[in-house]
Amino acid sequence: MARGRARPGRARAAPARQAGLRPGRFAEPGEGAAVIDPSAVRPSARQLAWQQQELTAFVHFGVNTFTDLEWGTGLDDPAVYNPQELSCDQWVRVLVDAGFKSVILTAKHHDGFCLWPSRFLTHTVAASPSGRDVMAELSAACAEHGLGLGFYLSPADLYQEKAPGGYYGNGSPVVASEIQPGFTYEVDDYNRFYLNQLYELLTQYGPIAEVWLDGANPTSTAQEYAFDAWFDLIRRLAPEATIAVGGPDVRWVGNEDGFARETEWSVVPFADGRMVAEQSAASVAGPAQLAAADELRWYPAEVDVSIRPGWFYHASEDDQVKSLPALLDIYRKSVGRNAVLLLNIPPDRRGLFADADVQALSAFGAAIRSSYDTAVELPGSFNVVSLREDIAAGQQVESFAVDALANGLWTEVAVGTTIGHRRLIPLDRSVTADAVRVRVLATRADAAVTLTVHHDPTLS
Repeated sequence: MARGRARPGRARAAPARQAGLRPGRFAEPGEGAAVIDPSAVRPSARQLAWQQQELTAFVHFGVNTFTDLEWGTGLDDPAVYNPQELSCDQWVRVLVDAGFKSVILTAKHHDGFCLWPSRFLTHTVAASPSGRDVMAELSAACAEHGLGLGFYLSPADLYQEKAPGGYYGNGSPVVASEIQPGFTYEVDDYNRFYLNQLYELLTQYGPIAEVWLDGANPTSTAQEYAFDAWFDLIRRLAPEATIAVGGPDVRWVGNEDGFARETEWSVVPFADGRMVAEQSAASVAGPAQLAAADELRWYPAEVDVSIRPGWFYHASEDDQVKSLPALLDIYRKSVGRNAVLLLNIPPDRRGLFADADVQALSAFGAAIRSSYDTAVELPGSFNVVSLREDIAAGQQVESFAVDALANGLWTEVAVGTTIGHRRLIPLDRSVTADAVRVRVLATRADAAVTLTVHHDPTLS
């Protein structure tokens, strides 16, 4: 998933620039006057529910799994796709056990191969030896086990670029196009095709919790994307679904290394309908960005990272699954820095999560439950401080300090800037204390802050 790097991956900015926009530019139906007071900005109900998940899973699966590629060619033979032990139920059971709240499937990656039998092309699972509808099976498993379901529908499409009669960048005119009765948009051939696929996924496999878009584009052809039409269709068919990283609800954090910023604001400055800063900037909501804004929006960060070096399964990486300390470090620097963690787990060629991944996820979930969902009762020893704001009332805290009481004396043990949904601060050493307190040093408005302390045995 390349974002300014040479390796294949997911750039975030490309489609927005192709459309004459920058990431984060959008207009919600009926939006009122611009909000410029940072203390007054609030999340929508869908954004609040999304943030409270904390852990979501990505599942990269498709022809690349069988060709050992990260980015397919677009002309990959569907016959190579043949997971003979496919079990979406296994995926979901493993994820639920590890504490994940939803899962996003690569329903269509850049290669254009579809994991459901779309009516609008033949390059799908229906043309493979398997023939099984992965979206349908994952939807059923999610419903049975109480996991939210989302999908990734790649805007870039190498099959539609390269196959005879393909739509991507074919120079077709923009015309009034009825997707279904009541859904008419002014679009070209490719955007009509994309809207039709969105309609299928949103109406056949719901309820949908998240629609995930990005800007990775390995094509060599110019194609404008009708974002406003896409967003309108999603809002009307799945009003509770967040539109992530290429849409109006959730932004990309700016890296694929598993961390959010030390100062991660969900209140983000916009000017002329666009984010003031690039999503990968060191600061997206600091004083300089605020000074340049004509509007502020609630636009929280999502941290996407893979449990392996690659995003698709490669047998050569079976010994490179992230360790428990590495996964917990990612957790502290994503969920613990006011973001949601989107952790990728790629099924192998059987159609199952590999044993090494299952073991890592099981240990990860157990460690979170024992170390981060369970607070240390004082007096006692701890090495992690946890703070939470009630973000339904906005994000207000600008800086804070935490003190510990031992032998009758208060000693400062941690300092920080933003809190947001959750802030986790690992300490340099364990602290034994009778009590702890938080001092809010600077705030935009009154804020209710909850403080707990925890012990993580994986920290040195």
